[in-house]
Amino acid sequence: MELRLYSQLIAAAFVLLAMARADVHPLQTQVIKQFPLDERTVYEIPVSREVPTTIMFPSAITAIEGANVSSSPETPAPLLLAYTPGRYFFSVRALDPTAKAAVNVVWKNKTYVLRFVTGPEPYGSVTFYEDELAGRGAALRRRVSPEVLLGLLDRAKSFGLIQTQYPEAVQQIEHATPATVSYYRDFHVTVEEVFRFDPEDTLVFRLRFENAGDKEVIYQPQRLAVRVGQEIYYASISDASGIVPPKATTAGFFAITGTPRGGRANLSIKNAFSIIVSRVERDAKLIVPQ
Repeated sequence: MELRLYSQLIAAAFVLLAMARADVHPLQTQVIKQFPLDERTVYEIPVSREVPTTIMFPSAITAIEGANVSSSPETPAPLLLAYTPGRYFFSVRALDPTAKAAVNVVWKNKTYVLRFVTGPEPYGSVTFYEDELAGRGAALRRRVSPEVLLGLLDRAKSFGLIQTQYPEAVQQIEHATPATVSYYRDFHVTVEEVFRFDPEDTLVFRLRFENAGDKEVIYQPQRLAVRVGQEIYYASISDASGIVPPKATTAGFFAITGTPRGGRANLSIKNAFSIIVSRVERDAKLIVPQ
């Protein structure tokens, strides 16, 4: 009886040892990094043969030039690079155990220098952000540029597809599906998804407008807003039709950035959000719900 119990304990010990070794698999030890953009800095980024490293910029990249880099596994090179023109991100993976490579990224008419080298703790993703958006000094009062906001809207719209094909590219985007509803006289608005982009201090909302009435609902997309507690945050950018036909449903996106006074809001995606819609009646004045 004691011998049998001893054998069971040994077997259990081997199982625990195997689990412990699994916990340190390279796929589970990737590092997530965020860096401010500075064209005077050379960024050293460790990579791996086992896992990809995804590099993300605030908006679409203009061009990429590389050395010791290939875009095809069949073409010999120490580093494999995957990039689709017009995207704001690209991925790299080492093909050689001692890979060293260099990439220059052109973004907003500036060149950023990246150096890749195989390392024991590869970065899973690197997100670059404009330093003035990090809340430092007087630059905090500067608004996110329209180009950056368009990039954030694009990232929110393609979140599901990118999450499926490039899961490492969305690791630093906070995401929630609150399904909260704001009711109006003959229509209502549902917050289907909320995305938070921390470096830009921006929340992007995906909305569903449902019109139960017999008349079309006309609203001003640029005046969409969110009430959080006693504070109202107006849209910094929007992408919505402004019309909901009778007995129909439409979708829309809009974003809020910072506080109404120009500082960082640091709003959580777990807040209770009430959507404010500035409705317009044909041949009438603007109606702002209270």
